[in-house]
Amino acid sequence: MRRTRLALFLLVGFVLAPWGDFSVARAAPPKPPAKPAPGGKPAAAAAPTAATSATAEALQQRLAILRRKVLRDEDFNETDDANRDPFRSFTGIFSERNPRATLMQQVPAIFGKFALEELTLIAVISGDANPRAMFRDPSGLGQVIKRGDYVSKSSARVTKILSDRVVLELAEITSGGETRALEKAILVNPEGAEK
Repeated sequence: MRRTRLALFLLVGFVLAPWGDFSVARAAPPKPPAKPAPGGKPAAAAAPTAATSATAEALQQRLAILRRKVLRDEDFNETDDANRDPFRSFTGIFSERNPRATLMQQVPAIFGKFALEELTLIAVISGDANPRAMFRDPSGLGQVIKRGDYVSKSSARVTKILSDRVVLELAEITSGGETRALEKAILVNPEGAEK
């Protein structure tokens, strides 16, 4: 008899298992009723639910207004007070601008990685309408330049190419913040001239 009950119980369990949830889930214990305040009045339990329903209703109203809004091209224009571009960098506002640095950035220079003192003038080709000169950097690489080219980190401009020297124009910043032109002559192979 015991075996029959057990078999019947297992059979009913297997047949009814797909239709029901037999997991053990415990419901939260019911909250105790609110105790009356010391003055004899019951505590206001409905106030938080009224506040949450009011905020939910206000949210629904805002969403309805936003859904009805028609967007124009002016809505996407950047303005300082209403529609700021999140990808714009504002670091330029806070950094000081150096006129010499902007000059160096604007002009692509030959030997832009080296200082003017590191370069050596090794040859001058003159006697032509377009004279040329050759400078060598510390690594031994030579480069031919012509009048109007910019040379070195300081962006020195080649103004004259003579038979024994090259005259460069440098931009120097004075103590007042103004830029003035300074000329510097570089001789061909000055070590050979001393010997």
